[in-house]
Amino acid sequence: MKIRGFSMSDYAQVRRVWEDSGLEILPGDSRDEVRRKIIRDRDLFLVAEEGGTVVGAAMGAWDGRRGWIYHLGVLPGHQRKGIAARLVGEIERRMRAKGVLKVNAIVYDDNTASLSLFRKLGYSADRRSVFHGKRLE
Repeated sequence: MKIRGFSMSDYAQVRRVWEDSGLEILPGDSRDEVRRKIIRDRDLFLVAEEGGTVVGAAMGAWDGRRGWIYHLGVLPGHQRKGIAARLVGEIERRMRAKGVLKVNAIVYDDNTASLSLFRKLGYSADRRSVFHGKRLE
């Protein structure tokens, strides 16, 4: 299994990873929106590939102040093998190289597997914060 940067030719496989791992697919996950995302920080969108098949993916982003990790998913048959931890570790490594001082992970509060993973990786919940969102469509 190798970790590498995402390419638009991976989109269909990554979308399948997201869907099969239970991520909620939103309008911002369309092919066109992903294409726009990789213009900004392509090096932080990673895939895990095994035998030519994408088995995991994670998007990282840096807003110039904080790093963010979201859309971390691994195909069900490949979970609990350290793939998610390797993806997060590589995003963190790349963020450190950019000078990012703090990284946040966006995880829904009912996603117990991801909450447990991030806790094991040294992340802690900030209960003072509440994530707010607004669609601008």
